[in-house]
Amino acid sequence: MTSELVVCPGCRTRTGDRLELRTLERAGEVLACECGRRYPIIDGVPIVLGDPTGFLHNAIAAVVERDLAPEVAALLVEHGPDDHPYAQLLEHLSIYLDAHWGDRAAPPPDHAAFGARELAERIARLPRVERAVELGCSAGRIVAELAASADHVVGLDLQFGAVRRARRLLDGERLAYSRRLAGRHYAAAAISAGDLAVPAARRTLLCADALDPPLVPGHYDRVVALNLLDSVARPRLLLAVMDGLCRPGGELILASPYAWQSTVMDDRERIGDADPAAALTAILRDGTGLGSRYRIEEAAEVSWTLRRDARSAVAYRAHFLRARKT
Repeated sequence: MTSELVVCPGCRTRTGDRLELRTLERAGEVLACECGRRYPIIDGVPIVLGDPTGFLHNAIAAVVERDLAPEVAALLVEHGPDDHPYAQLLEHLSIYLDAHWGDRAAPPPDHAAFGARELAERIARLPRVERAVELGCSAGRIVAELAASADHVVGLDLQFGAVRRARRLLDGERLAYSRRLAGRHYAAAAISAGDLAVPAARRTLLCADALDPPLVPGHYDRVVALNLLDSVARPRLLLAVMDGLCRPGGELILASPYAWQSTVMDDRERIGDADPAAALTAILRDGTGLGSRYRIEEAAEVSWTLRRDARSAVAYRAHFLRARKT
């Protein structure tokens, strides 16, 4: 990983129109700031959170969770309960590794293979830029697609287990994982990114909060958040963060099925009523709550499918937007 564009979220301060930032420097297995704050690097992935209490949650996933053989991991969760953190992690990884890399998996998923296909194909067709960032990168497939048209890509996600595996796949490693069959029963599968591996010098992966990213504002030509808007507590704040990261003339790329959930956000945080797509389009065009207005350059409906187990999948129709900062 590279730390040249990673800033300390703990001492970042704004005075009037002035934003003061300190860049983090690597010192062994930590990223260190002149202010004295330090951020751990575990298995090649920095955990950079403004609230240090988040370290413990991620440390459990990072230290306790190891590279277990799929059959051993499955055995650990077989006898329950369903809501145990490790059982939930295994289910999460099964869903998103198949969704992101199902076309590179062996054996391939039995159904709903490669649920991110339409999104990946759209990203792969983008024109070249210097810098891109994906908020909510999960298992890393879109980071790989972005790297084909960007000199450097940053990917961040709050789920350490997913980012850790993204790092391994993008490094070109073969990744064994557990694919859910039914309940807490799993079978072994494996993924190789192949030609989609991305050299470490051309990408940065972080375990970080998309609503408080440790990144330099106004620095990115392309800011991406796919199927994240309805998965954060404050969707409008996410839009403001994306706007803040985007340089003048740059672009935002969003996709969302607007599958709002009360367990994720308060009702008043939801965008729009019966037509969230129209409401989001208006927010971007008018610059409501943002620092700039945006010109919509592409709008489409795309499929997004998540395989849950051998007999079930959730199929979404996601609203896709590409908007230029004016």
